[in-house]
Amino acid sequence: MFKKITLLFILFICILNYYKPYAQTRSLDYTVELNSAISSNDALPFWMTANKFGSVTNKNYSAVYTSIFSDFNPSKSDFSFSYKASFTGLKEAKNNILVNELYTSARYKNIQLDLGVKHNNIIWEGLSSSNGNIVKSTNSRSLPGYNISLLNYSQLPFAKKWLSLKGNYSDYVFNDKRMTSNARLHAKSLFFKSTLNSKLELITGINHYVQWGGNSAIFGKQPSSFKDYLRIVSGKSGGSDATEGDQINALGNHLGSYLVQLNYVGEKLNWNFYYSHLFEDRSGREFQNWRDGLYGFFIDFKKPKALISYLLTEFTYTKHMSGASPPDQGYDEFGNSIPGRGLDNYFNNGIYGSGWTYFGNTIGSPYFTSNLTDEQGITQGVIVGDNRFVAFNLGLKGNLYNIPYKLIVSHTTYVGWFNAEYQPKPTQFSGYLEVIFPKINKFPLLITTGTAFDTGTYRPGNIGGFIKLTKKGIF
Repeated sequence: MFKKITLLFILFICILNYYKPYAQTRSLDYTVELNSAISSNDALPFWMTANKFGSVTNKNYSAVYTSIFSDFNPSKSDFSFSYKASFTGLKEAKNNILVNELYTSARYKNIQLDLGVKHNNIIWEGLSSSNGNIVKSTNSRSLPGYNISLLNYSQLPFAKKWLSLKGNYSDYVFNDKRMTSNARLHAKSLFFKSTLNSKLELITGINHYVQWGGNSAIFGKQPSSFKDYLRIVSGKSGGSDATEGDQINALGNHLGSYLVQLNYVGEKLNWNFYYSHLFEDRSGREFQNWRDGLYGFFIDFKKPKALISYLLTEFTYTKHMSGASPPDQGYDEFGNSIPGRGLDNYFNNGIYGSGWTYFGNTIGSPYFTSNLTDEQGITQGVIVGDNRFVAFNLGLKGNLYNIPYKLIVSHTTYVGWFNAEYQPKPTQFSGYLEVIFPKINKFPLLITTGTAFDTGTYRPGNIGGFIKLTKKGIF
């Protein structure tokens, strides 16, 4: 499927080049970036690799990043489209070329269709540990597929300007090496925005993800017909060709997150409070694990040139997992298994053994540590016990003597599994500082440099640094 998407993209660009009347109204932006990183240990510090869309290796490296991008045409037409191709060439122990993004997007009024490999938009100025969603961060590479979405909130006709909605519907393919090969991903979301007064608005909604289909070396080929697709979309149980667990529960590996967000817009500052609650089964959907989730507070001081322009604080908690009750509560009077409501074991699954990972990286919050890839290049989910943790995160952006900077510091305590908790519990304190130097006259490159460190008992003490030389322009 990925090869087909690539061919479609190339064909699309060729059509644009021949369609001169339209092509002449568009600009084509390019970026070339030279990037190098080094550290005192074999592995780079945590924040030098986390939330980089899987494009930064965990080892010392040199890389070349290139991209071409054409944005939506700001014309009066209701229809417009954009496209992008970006790649990273890594020079390390084993040289590699990564596809970062390769997509085309079509927009009609408030509806947008994306086809290919496209990153999610970065929110909260890139200071959030999980991009505001504990289940779907910017920590891994993006999957190939399609996405249909509403760009902006649309007012409901009966709501009299106080209630609006937006959402998306998408399907993707896992094309990495996995415990269950050729698995698919269905994803959708629905959010409502309520206007409370002239300064306050409330957003509530849900993100829903399902891994399904594919071929497991242990459990065999998984149901993948159109009828099965309708089952996973609606959350229904599987048919006779599904495993026993999927016949009792919902077909596929379901997970998701609820969002509650309060936005304030003031004259001197804006602030946002958000709570991203994760769930993997009925107990989570019914908030039995209500303690678990990502809690965040973001402030925009509306002073782009100030010492502190943006401030973010976050707290992530995953210890509860709906409690320590066993996963199977026995059988009812009719002989049907009674599903348990505890030991949720976030981001892991029996059938889909690679869990919520992609190309070795956790798809959700990077605090969930994935297992190392085996000799076949397969990741077996996240580390059991390390998915129970408490984490704090502080992020700042601003200007120091007119030099823009970005600062992130975090502290994480890993708890261990129920009845086998770590003693003592390992902790990790990590930091990241990035600065962008003003352009030097006649020097064509933008210089970005920074440092990061790890200290504590979870990862070895480590310090590293990086430098980026960037050239941007228009063809």
